[in-house]
Amino acid sequence: MKSANKRWLYLFLLDVMADLLAVYFGWTSMRYVTKPLLMLLLLGWFAAYYIQDKRGRMLVIWALIFSWGGDTLLLFTSESEYFFIGGLVSFLIAHIFYLLFFTRVKKQNRPGRPWNPLVVFLVLVYVGILFYILKPGTGSLKVPVLVYASVLGAMLLTAIHAFHFPAQLAGAFCVTGAMLFVISDSLLALDKFYSPFKAAPLLVMTTYCLAQLLLVTGSRKYLQSRNNS
Repeated sequence: MKSANKRWLYLFLLDVMADLLAVYFGWTSMRYVTKPLLMLLLLGWFAAYYIQDKRGRMLVIWALIFSWGGDTLLLFTSESEYFFIGGLVSFLIAHIFYLLFFTRVKKQNRPGRPWNPLVVFLVLVYVGILFYILKPGTGSLKVPVLVYASVLGAMLLTAIHAFHFPAQLAGAFCVTGAMLFVISDSLLALDKFYSPFKAAPLLVMTTYCLAQLLLVTGSRKYLQSRNNS
């Protein structure tokens, strides 16, 4: 069973390398295969493990499904702006599922523990500055971009406050993954709405793939730690 689980992971890592090569060399046609496969392989790896907490398991699965939807829709943004909006909505829903997962973890793991006001302030400042920079270039998408940035910040905050540090390794994976997701989406937004830069596609996909891998690894570790509890 463990070797079967590892096969999913190895296939995911191979697909990540193939997709990054396709981005670097501009092999657009190849990405219609490699990019949609990313989350499907990661989902296969996650689903291969036995987890008793079915609700927690499904929250992560839905986050990956909507991430897959976002990945796929964003492949067609050159054809219509509606595909970008669809991708934005799909990733927004994915973040909401991750947020709900971390909210569940916090209730199980640190019930009643208040949020750190300094951490909340720093995340709010980051979201505010990012939106201020992006706002002139967002046009009619100002409100959707603000909503997206707010949910993304809330997902990160919930992840930070869901775990015990440094005792829980799962928390380190999840928080690092959430931070990388914020970085990836920030780079994507800056490239699209502020100032395009050549390295953006490669940086966005590298941070995104690593973010999802860490989020899924941390979520799995936490959920498995609760088996038979």
